[in-house]
Amino acid sequence: MTDDDIQLIHSPLTQTYSADGHTLQIEIYRGAGSLWILEIVDELGTSTVWDEQFETDTAALAAAFLAIEEEGIHHFVTTAQREADEPERGLAQAAHPRAPGATPDILAPLSDEELDALDGFLLDQDTEEGMTLDMLDGFLHALALGPETVQPSRWLPKVWGQGDGAMLPPAVDLDEANHLLGLVMRHFNSIVLGLEQVPPALYPLWPITHFDAGEFEDAETWAYGFTEAVKLSPSAWQPLFDHPEGRQWYRPIHLLGADEVSPEEEALTRTPAQRAALSAQIEGSLLQMHAFWLPLRQVVAERARARARRLSPKVGRNEPCPCGSGKKFKKCCGAPSELH
Repeated sequence: MTDDDIQLIHSPLTQTYSADGHTLQIEIYRGAGSLWILEIVDELGTSTVWDEQFETDTAALAAAFLAIEEEGIHHFVTTAQREADEPERGLAQAAHPRAPGATPDILAPLSDEELDALDGFLLDQDTEEGMTLDMLDGFLHALALGPETVQPSRWLPKVWGQGDGAMLPPAVDLDEANHLLGLVMRHFNSIVLGLEQVPPALYPLWPITHFDAGEFEDAETWAYGFTEAVKLSPSAWQPLFDHPEGRQWYRPIHLLGADEVSPEEEALTRTPAQRAALSAQIEGSLLQMHAFWLPLRQVVAERARARARRLSPKVGRNEPCPCGSGKKFKKCCGAPSELH
């Protein structure tokens, strides 16, 4: 068998992870009869491959999330990519397509059919702590635009209502669990990428309720999901609540979604028309809060970039392998049968 004949089995947990203006491809694959290999590929196609191999693809994904949480996303981004401006980044992404094995739609927003499938699964879960689709959407919007990056290892268990900290949903079939996890991560990434557009593109999801008086948008459950994400980092969010305008921006979300409100505040959400009026204010509030936190996130990202510049460079998949064999890295030490 030649190097080009290596057959890889790609895990359905292969996915993207977006934060601080960068998107990483988490690749999990194995050769026939071998353990799972973990590789993280940046936007220029430069990869970090784990020496350790994994018994399960779930263990590999957990290791990827833990590494990103501990090292920061900039640890896995090449110096050239970190220093590229936005136009150059776009050219780089066009010139360096996604790593082999990535599904064609891995960066695409969820289709209506996929949203329906995710909604159906969430509704069918026999747990009081799990989320509905609109609650999940509010939760993910808060994570995407808030003051700090919250790693999936902290927030995914809350999506499924898993008190044991499990990142996978309690599905009967492992393939189904992996598929559902991929849907959640893709939905989160689509929100992050929408916020990075100029101007930001927002498409929050909440239902239209039907009453005798007519149809009304109702973001009450969506807002509750948003407040649940805020609870993950209360001290980080406090500067917004200390700011007079910040409190005003957050007001419709607080009124609709907070666990505890005053009797006067509760009176402002009793009717469908009142809730619809507050729901209509949320998109503008999201844009204002995103703008409020953006300078802080940029400072944090720059500090992470400065730290990452001190790290040794990674090996590109198409660069000569550092072992001296003369082969490309992906066909030598980066191949599943040769990792060491």
